[in-house]
Amino acid sequence: MKRLVICSLAALAFGGYAVAQAPATAPAVKVDIKKVVVAEQGTPDVSAGNVTPKRWRPKKWLELDVEFDIKVPQDAGGRNGTYGALQLNVYLALQHTTKDGKKEVIKGTLNLSNIPAGESCHALAYVSPANLRAIFQKDNVLVTSDVQGWGVEFIADGQRVAGDSSLGKQPWWEKAESFSFIEGVLLAKSESPFALLFGDYDVQAKTK
Repeated sequence: MKRLVICSLAALAFGGYAVAQAPATAPAVKVDIKKVVVAEQGTPDVSAGNVTPKRWRPKKWLELDVEFDIKVPQDAGGRNGTYGALQLNVYLALQHTTKDGKKEVIKGTLNLSNIPAGESCHALAYVSPANLRAIFQKDNVLVTSDVQGWGVEFIADGQRVAGDSSLGKQPWWEKAESFSFIEGVLLAKSESPFALLFGDYDVQAKTK
């Protein structure tokens, strides 16, 4: 398994855009993004009894691992509290461009629930080998060369409370006219063959 934290790509210039003014009343929760890792993850080989085995060839999935922590007010439990729901928006900038010159970007959303405060949390998302092949028109997709960078943002009560990107400090994905977004391919761990793995490593998540 290859793991990679994609570094900032200073050479990529997405241009400027307006930054929305912060609302007067911010959500009580605070989110601190610790690390984002984009990796190639092999299909897990899980055995089960009482079934007829089938021969198959493991393939490569794209895995996104977002490490973060949250803080909630003391009246909501403080370090021992749990935040009910967060939305995590994910953007993966690809090397591909469309015929009209737009950069292709995988766009997806994870709905996180029961996020514990006072400890490091992880959110996992995946893109299947079939979808990678359909996007890139090849079998062997390499994170190091085919994925140019990432962007993530957390939304609480409809407001952006945290964000980070490997392509600069600003949310480049907001300049929507520069990109061609590919939606419907990002999966939560529960929707993938990794659903039974990793124990309590990651928080509860779904895409719908």
